[in-house]
Amino acid sequence: MSVFAPGLINLWNSIESYGVDPAPFFEAENVHVQLPIDPCMRVAYETIDRIRAKAVTQIGDEAFGIRAAACYLPSQLGALGYAWLASLTLRRACLRLERFIQVINDKAVVRVEDKGTNMVVSLILDNPSESIFARDDSGLALLTAMSRSICGDRFRLDAVNFRHAEPRDPRPYFELFSCELKFNQADNQLLIPLSIADRVLIGANPELALLNDQVITRRLASIDRNNIVARVQAALVDQLPLGNVSDDSVAETLSMSVRTMHRKLAKADSNFRSVLVEMRRNLAEQYILDNRLTLTEISLLLGFSEASSFSRAYKNWTGSAPSVARQENQAQR
Repeated sequence: MSVFAPGLINLWNSIESYGVDPAPFFEAENVHVQLPIDPCMRVAYETIDRIRAKAVTQIGDEAFGIRAAACYLPSQLGALGYAWLASLTLRRACLRLERFIQVINDKAVVRVEDKGTNMVVSLILDNPSESIFARDDSGLALLTAMSRSICGDRFRLDAVNFRHAEPRDPRPYFELFSCELKFNQADNQLLIPLSIADRVLIGANPELALLNDQVITRRLASIDRNNIVARVQAALVDQLPLGNVSDDSVAETLSMSVRTMHRKLAKADSNFRSVLVEMRRNLAEQYILDNRLTLTEISLLLGFSEASSFSRAYKNWTGSAPSVARQENQAQR
């Protein structure tokens, strides 16, 4: 299990915010922090967990984890941080995190679903930890800081659920989250009102969001050469605009036979068609937001030979024609 190395800066700054020198904690684990940190670098989860646990023990603050919010910068998440900033709505940002979380932590899971009047964002971290409070708190605090960074003063939470027990002093938690806090829950979750989740954001930039998505897709493919789904997705990003994309062309790019690619996809509980459809749909929903692109241009970028084929596919995916979806997005702005 590994984590995105530039994220180390958040932990470094959290320790430093107490007036404590972070260097000895990192050097004890043979981690030498030198800026800028290579975005291709990964660090073992267990190493980071030990550094955090030792810092918590020395500092003695039960609420250490929530310091992560004050120390958050988009660059700590690399391309994902910048794609988050450019998202159309908070919902789209959270769905982007759900899709790409493995580039930050290859064993973490983010789940986004609607329950009643809230969008519920669950952060699933099931690996053992020497400091459960700090690890889980930092994740929820970062999600909150990330949300505030794009929503501004309008952002609010209905509630936050914590898996761990209630801390001895919950006041720092109330100060950060400013909502109802529930402890000893089944999952770590943020409950965000739907009106906030679906409000169009002032910093939305579909073009930048898409460009960073493509960087993340390629990064996922490079992290784990055995992740056949990510590798196929990365190949599709490059090949779709060229047209005539096929399992033959993708397999050739991956230096394997079509049969081998299909077999590996099957082992991953996937198949070429489902990966292709998912990639086309994700890209289509981004392209629709860019009014500079005509529907004909979008169809070509997605590898469709005719605009009518794209229109049928889009309506099948979303229930709406692409022209209608574009009008609805314009009306929201």
